[in-house]
Amino acid sequence: MAAVLALACAVPLLRPALPPLADLPGHMARWHIGMMLHGSADLQRYYDFHWAVIPNLGMDLIVPALATVVGLEFATKLAVIAIPVLTAAGLLGMAREAHGRVPPTALFALPLVYAWPFQFGFVNFALSQALAFCATALWMWLGRRGRPGVRAALFVPIGCGIWLVHSFGWGMLGLIALGAEFARLRGAGRGWAAALTAAGVQCVPLAAPLAVMLLHSGGGGVGAYDWFDWSAKLLWFAGMLRDRWQWFDLLSLLPLVAVLCVGVRSPRLGLSPLLAWPALLCLAAFLLLPRLLMGGAYVDMRMIPAAAMLALVAVAPPADARLGRTLALLGLVFLFGRLAGTTVSFAMRAAEQRRELAAIDAIPRGAAVLTLVARPCGDLWGQQRQDVLPGMAVVRRDAFVNSNWAIAGQQLMTVRYDRAGAYRADPSQQMAAAGCAVGGPDFERAIATFPRDGFGYVWTIGFPPGTARADDLRLVWHNGRSALYRVTR
Repeated sequence: MAAVLALACAVPLLRPALPPLADLPGHMARWHIGMMLHGSADLQRYYDFHWAVIPNLGMDLIVPALATVVGLEFATKLAVIAIPVLTAAGLLGMAREAHGRVPPTALFALPLVYAWPFQFGFVNFALSQALAFCATALWMWLGRRGRPGVRAALFVPIGCGIWLVHSFGWGMLGLIALGAEFARLRGAGRGWAAALTAAGVQCVPLAAPLAVMLLHSGGGGVGAYDWFDWSAKLLWFAGMLRDRWQWFDLLSLLPLVAVLCVGVRSPRLGLSPLLAWPALLCLAAFLLLPRLLMGGAYVDMRMIPAAAMLALVAVAPPADARLGRTLALLGLVFLFGRLAGTTVSFAMRAAEQRRELAAIDAIPRGAAVLTLVARPCGDLWGQQRQDVLPGMAVVRRDAFVNSNWAIAGQQLMTVRYDRAGAYRADPSQQMAAAGCAVGGPDFERAIATFPRDGFGYVWTIGFPPGTARADDLRLVWHNGRSALYRVTR
């Protein structure tokens, strides 16, 4: 049954040809450049790519390897589908280790495999979180069987591997393993100080990547800022299940809060310390971390779904069979309701993406394309999904677009196209939508001032045809909402 539930978490991603995650097209552009740069003179004009050991390589290694067999776009779909399945499997594995069987409250946790960090398209992080959950289940199993030596030997390469996938997932693994080990030692009768010290010693094998981080501490920037932004943290909590319909996503939080409240207060349930302590540590990390750290954004936001998932599976199975059946039935209704909603939402997003990506058919191979994407007024619940969608022009046309990321130490790709001027990389494509007082730079100014010798085409997303007013722009494609113009010299 646990295997069936984990596989069921793949359903929302089965139909869309391109998983409709916000940042995914930007990642796909980077993977394509890494694979095809040496054989494409067009890509060589615009980009460089140099392999290096950085803690952000999970899908960068997996997808190109799969793509040699099935092509990049299908390889991306397969790899992305694996993330929620692995996350669910690791979560259920931890629950089984903590309780001896999977509690019915785990059904309420499974929809969080599609939490906002995953929907945002943080695929390397999401994969590292999934692997951290699976690794923690193994960590707990070896601890229960009294195999600390075997565990220490295994978790040096496991910790290094998860760090290579994404450093934040490695940090999460350290927190969860520390909390679980502390709880196990406390349960064995150790005092607070002795248990904490011994747990820290047991987690030393996980610290092997620190040597690489210290050697390369100058790369990528380690600055952190936007500390303790409580309004943002409240939004991250409320938006854990953020997808398309705000009312549906907010209402879906209520069963999760109710289950946790009942689990904490009811004598018939209670919490397993083996998972409650890891959940508490992840919650503390959410509260203490800044939004921006080591070149990464939304760092704190990534921790709150993990804390919620761990807390939900920490609720012990009830001894009362009737209560267990009731919780299981309610959990199944909640799980399949959320999966159905996500499936419909992803199908709608996939159709929206297809309508926008039809512009790529009118872009010549190797063209330099200025992309200007309308940002909705304010932070609308489900609409900021197109900022890096133009990256698909790189995948399908070896084109240059100004929506790719160029953060030192975070990506292996760099932009070498100086003729693009100020429109070399993200976020130069983000524009304020018509009528917005805030939200991005001025669209009309961008149309008037972009370097004509650097771009052959202008692709506007969210700005209807005719909005780009300039004598040297000729409309070549539109879908009523967006448009593609050729620059006439």
